[in-house]
Amino acid sequence: MPKGIEIRDGKIRLSFMRDGIRCREVLPLAPTPANLRHAERLRREIVDKIRLGSFRYAEYFPDSSRCGADKSAPVTFGDYAKRYLNLRTDLAKSTLKSYRAALNSFWLPALGKMVLTELVFTDVASALAVRTWKSNKTRNNYLIVLRRVLDAAFVDGIIDRNPADRVRNAKVQQQEPDPLLLEEVELILAKMLERYHEHVVNYFDFGIFSGLRTSELIALEWGDVDFRRNQVCVRRAFVEGEVKTTKTSRIRHVDLNSRAKAALMRQKGLTFLVGGHVFLNPVTGAPWADDYRQRINYWHPTLKALGLRARDAYQTRHTYATLLLMSGANPAYVAQQLGHTTMKITLERYARWMPRADNGAEIAKFEARLSSENVPKVSRKNKAG
Repeated sequence: MPKGIEIRDGKIRLSFMRDGIRCREVLPLAPTPANLRHAERLRREIVDKIRLGSFRYAEYFPDSSRCGADKSAPVTFGDYAKRYLNLRTDLAKSTLKSYRAALNSFWLPALGKMVLTELVFTDVASALAVRTWKSNKTRNNYLIVLRRVLDAAFVDGIIDRNPADRVRNAKVQQQEPDPLLLEEVELILAKMLERYHEHVVNYFDFGIFSGLRTSELIALEWGDVDFRRNQVCVRRAFVEGEVKTTKTSRIRHVDLNSRAKAALMRQKGLTFLVGGHVFLNPVTGAPWADDYRQRINYWHPTLKALGLRARDAYQTRHTYATLLLMSGANPAYVAQQLGHTTMKITLERYARWMPRADNGAEIAKFEARLSSENVPKVSRKNKAG
């Protein structure tokens, strides 16, 4: 029998724990296979609601003597938010960490003691207005967490509306890419070769000429590399000490140009026989845990030594994208290589690096196509004539 399901006197009996007390309730159903499956689903629903604090005896067992035992104390936002976090075991470790930070550092102090059913739009808006935010993006990210918690409360039937739904996100100015010129790329790699281990040079060389996200770069394994097809399969990312899917949860195949392939060939002699990961920390011999050491120990010191403008190491990805576009690559191909969900993202982010069309030359291409097609022309004589 499924857990918590019993048969007594020809009827189905549910058993579950509530407030440390064993509760047993009889369903007026014969123990057929279909009814037993229904009882199992019902028990799971009850157990989940008990965890969330939203279970009400009268909703499920109106004739039970335990109906009067329902807690009279209202559920606070703080109680519900904590239960919500405990139940979200499906979230990635990095996501759960950010949710917990947003709740513990801001929402619980601001709204934790408020009764969940009494929470209104102005409570949320006022809490947001009082705080001085580091950036609008941070404010919006915190608001996402609040909406998720209140969405769950709405689905559980505790509240009849989400008071955060109508709170607007603050406008966020998109940070414009600041890619490297090809000449700067060569200077950086040459300086790194002078100063650091070849592990470091290969890491940045491949990053610049493949466009992988940092989280994808440090998660790359030799099993993902196909030298025959000149491709790497990007299927995972390493974030907050955890292997997860890529940012878009999609696998993509990135073509290897000559520079990216050369970097991998050099790296093959260093790590291919060591283990699974392509890129290792030359100091520890272990896979990179994140991108912090690469930036602090190698990237920023190299730019400073060369007198180049300071910029973050993520510009390696932007450099790859802009070099492709300036070479005349199709934006759809660039979007696929970068793993963008739509080409619109690529066009909006990198439009200024795309070659401007010569209108005369473009229409000439079209006219040449029209004249080259061997298609009989339709007669267009005037009917009146």
